[in-house]
Amino acid sequence: MTDVPADVNERVTKEWKADTTPGERVRTVMKRTYDPQSVGTIAERALTSETTARKHLGILAEDGFVEAVSPPGERGTWYKRAPRSVVLERAQQILDTVDVETLSARVAELRETVREFEERTGAESPSAAAVADAELDPEAVTEWQTARRNLKLARAALALADAEETIGDDARSGEPAGLFG
Repeated sequence: MTDVPADVNERVTKEWKADTTPGERVRTVMKRTYDPQSVGTIAERALTSETTARKHLGILAEDGFVEAVSPPGERGTWYKRAPRSVVLERAQQILDTVDVETLSARVAELRETVREFEERTGAESPSAAAVADAELDPEAVTEWQTARRNLKLARAALALADAEETIGDDARSGEPAGLFG
């Protein structure tokens, strides 16, 4: 019975490799890579060669999905998920679950929460409040940080919704797409 998990893992790994391209596997690996990883590590996780992984990582970097970095003390180029691609993904997830009217109301609520913390502490952020020795309990700091993060993501979702609407309007009207079209 101890061989079953290894057999299951091996079978799933073989199926994943058979059912996907190297590029798809590299993208899947990078979708969950937030800390810099070497090309060798990424290639191993993506079940491909370093040369193939490097090629697909270059494409993903050009597309803005990953960032090439040079960690201190490490040789070569390493890669991690680009923060902008994470924000766009989360913004799309928000739009998939919340309508724009509800989201707009939530932005107003979050903006008010952040404003109240700023007034209460006389600081622009939780870290600035800590430097200024503002008296905040850990739960309040967490609430403020969460409200700031959620406000940024909600604003990004609204901007994405607006962009999608504008592009859709341009496409329907036959108008060129602004600066780029």
